[in-house]
Amino acid sequence: MRSMELILIRHGETDLNKQMVFRGTLDVRLNALGIAQADATAEALKDRVFEAIYTSPLKRAVVTAARIAKPHDIKVRVNDSFMDISFGAWQGKTEEEIASKFPGPYRRWKERPGGVKFPSGDGVKKTWKRVVGGLREIAFLHGVGTVVIVSHRVPVKMMTAYMLGKKRGDIHDVVHDPCAISIFEADRRTFKPVVLNDSSHLRDLRSESVKDF
Repeated sequence: MRSMELILIRHGETDLNKQMVFRGTLDVRLNALGIAQADATAEALKDRVFEAIYTSPLKRAVVTAARIAKPHDIKVRVNDSFMDISFGAWQGKTEEEIASKFPGPYRRWKERPGGVKFPSGDGVKKTWKRVVGGLREIAFLHGVGTVVIVSHRVPVKMMTAYMLGKKRGDIHDVVHDPCAISIFEADRRTFKPVVLNDSSHLRDLRSESVKDF
């Protein structure tokens, strides 16, 4: 049986990415560079035939997905499974602020994220279950063809970790930059990495663009 090609894409840059602010479920828009990144990603993938393209419901992911889908004349499917994790009380604050005001919880997030629950926000365990559940559902639903999922830093790390056979506590072992592309071959039950965090299509854009944050 022919396998499925599963493409994971993180949305393009926003001003909050650039400022190293925790975003989570804040519905921020792409900045100008983020739009250019989405268009460059669309150009890189224009010759593939998409079976489907899914996105988180947040604007920065929806716009990225829509621009990637445009050359294919295919409707983007919004799927809540790929919504970003809620950082709760951390949202809207810089990484530096959180590290200074909440050194213990911040250290746990960086070193042992698997059991973290953010104050007034989501737990990593629950988010992992939601995101991986959505991924498995899509893998079983399609089975063949090229399927694209556009999501956020943490959910993309979770999906990548899962498909690499890692656990939720290993998500920081995965790096995924804005609008980078990861590709897996999938046969409903097993996943084989083909490309991980490829940003070669973005090389003509500003070198100061934010990386894995």
